[in-house]
Amino acid sequence: MLGVKIHSYPKLESPNMLAALPDMGNVAGIGLSYLIKKLNAKLFAEIYAYWPPFVSYKNGVVDYTQSTYKFHYLGDENLLIFNGDFNPTDPRRLYELCYEVVRMAGRMNVKRLYSIGAALRPASATEPKVFGAVNNEQLLEDVRNHGVVMLEGEGQITGFNGLILGIAKEQGVDAVCILGEIDNPGVIQPKAAQNILKLIINMLNIKPFNMDELDEEEKRKQFMEQQMGYLERVMERGEPPGIA
Repeated sequence: MLGVKIHSYPKLESPNMLAALPDMGNVAGIGLSYLIKKLNAKLFAEIYAYWPPFVSYKNGVVDYTQSTYKFHYLGDENLLIFNGDFNPTDPRRLYELCYEVVRMAGRMNVKRLYSIGAALRPASATEPKVFGAVNNEQLLEDVRNHGVVMLEGEGQITGFNGLILGIAKEQGVDAVCILGEIDNPGVIQPKAAQNILKLIINMLNIKPFNMDELDEEEKRKQFMEQQMGYLERVMERGEPPGIA
């Protein structure tokens, strides 16, 4: 059983909810954390997690801080935001967490729930796209009209960011998943997070905000990738790296 602490329920009228946890390239983690920071979202509830499974110590003195998942709200945007530091891999914990979030959506009379995340971009692709999936066929046209490319064929959306749509459907809550294409799941992907945020701003009528920090983070990522690529090419030729 998860522990839930309610600080105070915000007075919102049929809000939308953004709910996502870190995934490939930390797209969801970057996106929601940046949104919370830039628009100064207010904390109103927490879910206490079974993490970390250890304590830290310094000079023989133990310190322990239990991780939590957090619910924030934006009054002017009529929006709830759920995020956290990790995406459970244990199926039971994952289901418990999804049900708890959807229960909160029910308490707050949420109109529509949105999750965000990453999708791997094929090597042959040029410009990254933003894909989507819905748990109610009637949402397809509205989501397409915002420039989202709907997922075709058959497949799976794993982890919290996918499962939450299924639990929401079971509980009668409309939900949409927005996925930004990435090229490397092992590297943080600020550009994909930015692409999703630009689309979410339009979909949910959120006031625009400065994203220069994400641009700078993308430049640092590209620089590091260039440096790693250079080192790999040098090693392939059997040459030692140059010394400056």
